[in-house]
Amino acid sequence: MSINAIHENMLNTINDTFDKSNGGFTYDVTRSIANVVNGQSEKSNETIDKLNVDNLTGEELTRFVFQRAGITRKEATFATTFVKLFGNANQTVSEKALLAADEIFYETKEASVLNVNGEGYVEVMCQLSGPIGNVPVGAIKSFPVTIAGVTSVINENAVTNGYAAESDEDLRKRYYDKLQRPGKAGNKYHYEEWAKEVIGVGKVKVYPLWDGPLTIKVVIVDANIEIPSEQLINDVLEHIESERPFGAIVTVTGATSLEINVRVDITVQEGLINEDVKIALKANIKRYLKSLAFESEYVSRAQIGKIILETEGIVDYVDLRLNEGTSNIEIPDTNIPTLGTVTLI
Repeated sequence: MSINAIHENMLNTINDTFDKSNGGFTYDVTRSIANVVNGQSEKSNETIDKLNVDNLTGEELTRFVFQRAGITRKEATFATTFVKLFGNANQTVSEKALLAADEIFYETKEASVLNVNGEGYVEVMCQLSGPIGNVPVGAIKSFPVTIAGVTSVINENAVTNGYAAESDEDLRKRYYDKLQRPGKAGNKYHYEEWAKEVIGVGKVKVYPLWDGPLTIKVVIVDANIEIPSEQLINDVLEHIESERPFGAIVTVTGATSLEINVRVDITVQEGLINEDVKIALKANIKRYLKSLAFESEYVSRAQIGKIILETEGIVDYVDLRLNEGTSNIEIPDTNIPTLGTVTLI
């Protein structure tokens, strides 16, 4: 209710024998009271709004779901991996020595010594949290600051374990899942809940009795909606083993990648070439494919076409093919679609 409505109601309750005209004593006094009442009413409405989890964000949402459901927001992680160093025999590399993948910096987690052949492995951690630290094989290859006695470095494995902090949307969904599909006595929702408690886990599918009585299969993708690492799979299994009912036989696996190759003949805006729009198109298609993980039974050719037309710089297209075909692509049950090649003609 507005301040004017509150004031009008107050004046209506006062006998007309009193002067209620604007500027009069009665008017001015009640106007001041109406202003205070309106302020308190707004504060009351704000308090009421905070009782609805859909109205909460950030720290308020974090506190709400923890206090009411015991759910803790998953924090961001710093990507880590082991790199191979080359240099002088028996060379010592200090802790916090800097390495880089282009403009992304990593530091060694501990001191290490190269062997007699001038080679050695050391664990490094990205200086920034989140998926920015996830890089492909061979990306970590330079030294922002020269390391005495070390000539080169390489990461022999892709870095995949950098995860962003759990979003408000994902945290709210876990809260609703716990209320609407409560985990009880080791039912399938209990296993889904346990798996999602592990930092780095994104989506989960649970298959009770998948290989006979007491067997449970849990299939996961990571928080970046990609195929999980063996370490993450083991972390989930270890956590579930600490929570599961006695006698349950648990198997945890990662989803299988279903590669989607896209080939299309496009027309681009005047002055552009295909390569100018390819990066943006790939990013848009990847975003769509990730949205399908454990949510859809097929990749829609029509949706891919829509994405092509909505990509900046593309005017039109013909002859769109997915995996060399012109139909939707069925997604097998434990698969998630991932982008393979994008060929623009």
